[in-house]
Amino acid sequence: MSDLAKWVDPFIGVDGCGNCLCGPHLPYSLVRLGPDVVYPQPSSGYRSNRPIVGFSHTHVSGTGGGGRYGNVLMTPITGPLRIGFDPYERQDERAEAGYYAVRLAPAGIEVELTVTPRVGVHRYRFPRGVESGVVVDVGAVIQPPEWMPVSEWAYSIGGFAEFISDTEIVGRGNYRGGWGHTFPYSVYFYARFDRPISQRILANGTRYVPGQKVVEGPGVKVAAGFGDVGELNVQVGVSYVSVANARRSVERQTAGKTFDAVRADARHTWNQALSRIAVEGGSESQKTLFYTSFSRLIAMPSDLGVDDENPAWTSGVRHFTDYYCLWDSVRNANSLISLFDPETEAAMLNCLLDVQEHIGWLPDAWIAGHSAQIQGGSSADILLCEAALKGIEGIDYAKALRAMRKNAEVESPDPWLYGRHLKDYRDLGYVSTDVRKSCVSRHLEYAYQDWCIGRLAEHLGQAEVAKRYYASSRKVWNLWREELGFFAPRRPDGSWAGPFDPAGCLPDSWNDPFFYEGTSWQWSFSVHHDFAGLIARVGGPEAFVRRLDGFFERGYYHSKETILHVPYLYIYAGRPDKTAERVRWALERYFEPTRDGIKDNEDMGCQSAFYMGSTMGLYPVMGQDLWLLTAPAFARTTVQLGQSGRQLVIEAPQAGPKGHYIASATLDGRPLDRAWLRHGEIVGGAVLRFELSETPADWGRQPPPSPLSNPE
Repeated sequence: MSDLAKWVDPFIGVDGCGNCLCGPHLPYSLVRLGPDVVYPQPSSGYRSNRPIVGFSHTHVSGTGGGGRYGNVLMTPITGPLRIGFDPYERQDERAEAGYYAVRLAPAGIEVELTVTPRVGVHRYRFPRGVESGVVVDVGAVIQPPEWMPVSEWAYSIGGFAEFISDTEIVGRGNYRGGWGHTFPYSVYFYARFDRPISQRILANGTRYVPGQKVVEGPGVKVAAGFGDVGELNVQVGVSYVSVANARRSVERQTAGKTFDAVRADARHTWNQALSRIAVEGGSESQKTLFYTSFSRLIAMPSDLGVDDENPAWTSGVRHFTDYYCLWDSVRNANSLISLFDPETEAAMLNCLLDVQEHIGWLPDAWIAGHSAQIQGGSSADILLCEAALKGIEGIDYAKALRAMRKNAEVESPDPWLYGRHLKDYRDLGYVSTDVRKSCVSRHLEYAYQDWCIGRLAEHLGQAEVAKRYYASSRKVWNLWREELGFFAPRRPDGSWAGPFDPAGCLPDSWNDPFFYEGTSWQWSFSVHHDFAGLIARVGGPEAFVRRLDGFFERGYYHSKETILHVPYLYIYAGRPDKTAERVRWALERYFEPTRDGIKDNEDMGCQSAFYMGSTMGLYPVMGQDLWLLTAPAFARTTVQLGQSGRQLVIEAPQAGPKGHYIASATLDGRPLDRAWLRHGEIVGGAVLRFELSETPADWGRQPPPSPLSNPE
């Protein structure tokens, strides 16, 4: 097996907007271990320019918003045993897939971290001749800046810690707050040390609890002293269900193993995961960005197993948590996973259907056992439709259709957490300004989700349902303001709200009344079921190309998840050469192999999938079975198509700094003169070969299907 993990650089995107985790984790692991810095903390807990306060076991990676997790924080210390200590500067910091290390200054403590799916493994090397200890902050939680909404502040609300032997500590932390919801959640832990504990301190906040082995309440901390030991190893099992589960994870995954053995296992796991896609050629930077992106694509959600780590119910269904959130990953990440790992994609979707069966609604974000903020519509509708069209097996699509229809037919008791703002959309035919937040962008998403419901109904042979929802999806144009040439807000009486600037939105764009995290200029390209209708409304293909050119030239494009697809829209106007230019520009501008090399939140694989798909030359249309084509960056890409044993091979011998344009293409040796494919053309195994050129070629002018106006 190739050592593809050598191309993973966990420090890419940790600073700036990327918010990526540099600490060790495994694909879909529950434990995501890493360093946390002094307040204020980004959602990942880490910044390169701030001192370290310790190493916690639960993190999100790449998200925006307020903090969540950062729980069960462990900090090695030297000198007299105590609860309080000064934060550390860092020296010789390094990381690789499944491993992180740093020297803490001025104490001179060498820290190494690695993981299994549910266990964090620590190795501390203390200077000889000094007392050593470890502080365990059970109440620790990521603390966002004060300017964040109060609802996104996180804090400890209770818990306990107990010394159960001279080598073991157990406990539970209770927390609430963070992005998306304020429901409480609990994290259990079991810590096993390889040296006996010689001294103990317990505290509740700043209040010491002398003469005890257990302490409880919010802000619980304990300290364990070990004397002059030199090296100390700690294995920490983490569970959302019980101390027993946390302990069982240690027994199953790390007991009897050395730190180096666990580290080697972690690297092997990463090599297995990354081997699903092998790229050849390209520059060193491109390979580093590709495989680092791959590791981020499969960092979340967390795999809870079957009736194992779901704290709410048992159902015989494999569960996941921290869909953080579908509104991001639906853009491209789930589509890419469905290509190389359709089995896991099916498991993720079945989890969502099981959640719907237990809480009554499909979640758009599912975090710490609860639905979280819906930023638009129900992205699960899009994913379930796409899975059916791609032939992903093992999903009850009739059940899925019923759940999707509920979103569109039943008024939600709390559209912040599930369902739709249905009354206006149903009765007026559009989401009016009475919906005070993101009314136009919600309308656009509802309309596309209606099309997805209709398309799944057609797939299942329910013609009348399909006809009704296709008609409803045409409501998308009810907010198209003809004289402006943009989507715009309308009042309940039908009048246009004004004054209105298509290029404007509030500085805190997540609270804009009309468009979520964007402007009409940006959102007006989100008509996925009718790009042909959009092209017609702006004056035809040539006018649409000019509109796209203006969009880029005015600086309206950036690496925001809702507009990542826009460079590919030239293909719908018959200009794949322009797509090639804009995609290559975006890759070079927004992705660098540096600590601030991702220019927006990574967002649950969204940025990563853009980079991977674009450098492979294969980019998805969410909710459909379409792949759009552009010039690859690699001479050869081999994709393992799940567990089928089949492969998709993408060849581009001229790929490189000058091979920007597709001059011709073949699929399994047959000429291909279009810049798009159906999933069915490649899922059985295929060879897609591109001949590239330095100058634009007259290739691929046939536009892709556009379901409402230009079906295939």
